[in-house]
Amino acid sequence: MGRHKTMSDDEVLRVAREIFRAQGHTATTRAIAEAAGISEAVLYQRFGSKDALFFAAMHPTGPDVEELLGPRDPLGDAHAYLRAVVMRLGRHFAGVIPVALRVMTHPSFDPATFTRAPIRGPAILQEGLAQRLKSLAHRKQITMLSEAATARLLVSLAHDWALGNVHSHEDAGRERQLREMVDVVWEGLRVRRA
Repeated sequence: MGRHKTMSDDEVLRVAREIFRAQGHTATTRAIAEAAGISEAVLYQRFGSKDALFFAAMHPTGPDVEELLGPRDPLGDAHAYLRAVVMRLGRHFAGVIPVALRVMTHPSFDPATFTRAPIRGPAILQEGLAQRLKSLAHRKQITMLSEAATARLLVSLAHDWALGNVHSHEDAGRERQLREMVDVVWEGLRVRRA
């Protein structure tokens, strides 16, 4: 009778992702196996090779749209909602971008394979945010010429902020900067009462 798995593949991949994010593709399988509490032999039995483990661990998953954007019909203060959404998007991209950079710098990385991957994260986020902006505009909480263009602007703002701060560790100052950028955009969206 064989031993029961003590750690699922998903748990091993989570551990591997953390180590690969910190050390890049030069991280050793020994370090990953030790951190996961399994032997290197089991690691190779499950994933076949270090490269296969790396790409499985670093494979991007689609964003959780509901978690990042909130309800389809946002209630409450539109300005506070937009600030919160863009902050969540910025933090999301801040976590995704370093992983993507690690994958693209791996010696076995194939750009052709990467471009064929069906990952539509930013597009899905833009579409979802456009729906929510339309709801806010319908209730006369914001005004804009195009929901799609405004959503693209806000997602791009969060993405650009995250990309520009890949190596920064000043969380409080960085987040204040993003909130201030959202406030600038808000000035163009807010409904002016007579």
